[in-house]
Amino acid sequence: MQTTPQKEPVATSLDGGILTVRINRPEDHNRMDRATMAAIAGAVARANDDEAIGVIVITGEGDYFSAGGRVDGHPHGTHKQRMDYARAFCEMQESLSRAAVPIVARVAGHCIAGGMSLLSFCDVAFAADHVEFGYPEVNYGQFPALALAMLIPMVPSKVAFDLLYSGHRFAAAQAKELNLVNAVVPADALDGVVADYAAMLMTKDRTAVGLGRRAYHAMLPMTPASRLEYAQTFLATLLGATSGRVPEASEDARIASEHR
Repeated sequence: MQTTPQKEPVATSLDGGILTVRINRPEDHNRMDRATMAAIAGAVARANDDEAIGVIVITGEGDYFSAGGRVDGHPHGTHKQRMDYARAFCEMQESLSRAAVPIVARVAGHCIAGGMSLLSFCDVAFAADHVEFGYPEVNYGQFPALALAMLIPMVPSKVAFDLLYSGHRFAAAQAKELNLVNAVVPADALDGVVADYAAMLMTKDRTAVGLGRRAYHAMLPMTPASRLEYAQTFLATLLGATSGRVPEASEDARIASEHR
């Protein structure tokens, strides 16, 4: 296993093709400053360049997955500092959306404010049952500007406004009901669940999965007609880039019988 020095804002470890990216700022509840976001983007670039890496797992050190952002100089900083921070946040999001491998969130600690944005950038998420979620910015005279962009397509408007206006924290079970996470498990089972899911992903064709997730993000803002047009080009690209096959009818029957 290869491990980066723990003094870095983000620690990475590579084991069996699974790159774990751990926000390592527990003293600030893993709030992300520009250095942290650049390190996360750098880890994604590393995964893109290394074909031995098949999965990224994002998590946080200590009691928090992430409590959001640490904006440069706030509240007395300059407009340029705030814009630089927003730009770095968006660049991190762009790097995550263009990753060549699946991204799994291991939510072992509380996830609030900008941490909710980071969570939404991940493809799938598994949370410990004691974890709390929330958008508390309104309680501090702010509003979740960057998180808002990700929340809109995920949650019905009345539910979203309640979360945003109240700023209250909510339990992991509610996060599951809102489809913000895929599963909620006891804390002592979380590592095993994440490891099993990551191992399953490692059995899939890296090229096919990478092209597929990039196509998904490319299609998100499109109209239905544009998506269909894009899908035609994507299909041709996919078939030319992979050595996949179509299963025989006998295999369809076998798989169906196994799931009865």
